[in-house]
Amino acid sequence: MGCEDEGSVTFVRKPEDVQASFCATLVDEWVRIGLRSAMIAPGSRSTPLAVALVANPAVNVSVFLDERSAAFAALGSGMATGEPSLVLCTSGTAATHFHAAVAEADLSGVPLLVITADRPPELRDVGAPQTIDQTDLFGKKVRWFHEPGVAQDAAKASWRSLAARSYAATISSAPGPVHLNLAFREPLLGEATIERDDAVRVTHTGRSVPSAATVADIVERWSGRRGVLVAGRGCASAESMHRLAAALGWPLLAEPRSGAQGDSILHYDSIVRAADSALAPDLVVRFGEAPSSKVLGRFLWESGAEQWHVSAAGRPFDPDSRVSGFVRCDPESLVEAIVGVVRSAPQQWCAEWRRRDESARKAFASLDAVDGAVTGPRVARHVVSGLPEGANLVVSSSMPIRDVEWFAGDCSHLQVFASRGANGIDGVIATAIGVATATGLPTGLLIGDVAFVHDASSLAGVKSRGLDLRIVVTDNDGGGIFHHLPQKANLDPVVFETLFSTPHGTDLELVGRAFGIDSETIVGIADLRERIGRRGPTISIARTDRERDVAEHRRLHASI
Repeated sequence: MGCEDEGSVTFVRKPEDVQASFCATLVDEWVRIGLRSAMIAPGSRSTPLAVALVANPAVNVSVFLDERSAAFAALGSGMATGEPSLVLCTSGTAATHFHAAVAEADLSGVPLLVITADRPPELRDVGAPQTIDQTDLFGKKVRWFHEPGVAQDAAKASWRSLAARSYAATISSAPGPVHLNLAFREPLLGEATIERDDAVRVTHTGRSVPSAATVADIVERWSGRRGVLVAGRGCASAESMHRLAAALGWPLLAEPRSGAQGDSILHYDSIVRAADSALAPDLVVRFGEAPSSKVLGRFLWESGAEQWHVSAAGRPFDPDSRVSGFVRCDPESLVEAIVGVVRSAPQQWCAEWRRRDESARKAFASLDAVDGAVTGPRVARHVVSGLPEGANLVVSSSMPIRDVEWFAGDCSHLQVFASRGANGIDGVIATAIGVATATGLPTGLLIGDVAFVHDASSLAGVKSRGLDLRIVVTDNDGGGIFHHLPQKANLDPVVFETLFSTPHGTDLELVGRAFGIDSETIVGIADLRERIGRRGPTISIARTDRERDVAEHRRLHASI
């Protein structure tokens, strides 16, 4: 216990008051640095910090019944803002439910401040309830792990430093999750005193600018060649990517999350399925993360082109081990340095790519009709075009991200988010809740039925959160993506249906209504258009057929 002297009288703070002061001081410092959002899963052991978060008016606190939902909501908030949200849970297996979101935050470079409450040392390894080994629970997935032990008055001078360091580590040159494991003793409620000091702690995260030698080498190697720019999440701004493409005379292949579509080559997946030598590049330069299209990856690999990757992240995106030029710097600063001095490729090189993309745009315009069949590609296209200017769109992995990337057209009027670090289908509804909470903007969610069922618990409380969340579910009663994979053609139909199609038989409309949400199964595309234009929370279920979707994909690819 600590002491405070006031004249000749010595006051000893109660342990519970020390714990409360520790938590209030952490929160005060986090808020001073920039924390504005916290997602809490209820529990007893986390009481001191939960109370401190709620007591600070600068923190927007959201409570989730499910720890996994809380963690993915914090992930979504970090995706949307680039700043960490805090996620808090009690001790025991509760902490393990954070793991999937931590893994995604690690691989996608999303800042996340993960706080797990724990039992004090004397209650570990003695059979105490709700106690597991939480030390280094997330392994190498976090940028920093720290376990300061039960708060002591003698260490109060370090509390603000702990808060500042943990926050700074989430937004470093390699953004990602940080894990603090905080032990608390009972009693868990105490009187809080915020500790002050004179230190002014500042975190700067500036840009990594390429050296003059790097710029000169790139200008020499890229100029005048038949190249392709591929833009994913983490590329330079849309304006910069288009300026660079124009300066180099290269086609820009931009996926929806890049924010750089517009006049880019939108339908590269279909184009390269029937590509010939006229489109084979000598050089490929990828900015940021890769698109979801395996066909594009295979085409670029088989072309034998020299490949480069530009990213501010320290982790390479090189699954084919073909990248020979790694550029680790801020993409915007690189474009600024080279756009005025690189030399253009022959004019006809980019013109051929544009001719074929224009053909695809015209062919895929057939999807705009509102009287056509309800298919995955058609639903994706109308969700994208039906959301208002400036809205968010969260897209689930599996078929939704592919349908948006390949067939939905220009998404540049939206902010598009998807968990493509680990490509999981877990926590997608919660991620969308986090995006909507952080931005306050209309947020669409395009999700498959399996992912929807997987994360249905995140719907609890959605109606009361005040969010404009518009959920569209493509429901083919199972895992439709596997119908596009070799398993479909090479396995016994009964085995395939059991292991991969996995029909669940769930009435998704009833699921939504059980949580008090306006839920309806659409009867056609015109019905979808009306509902996607309606303020949320809403759930619209579009029943599709797996075999028909496969045929639709093949028809669209063949049409160009």
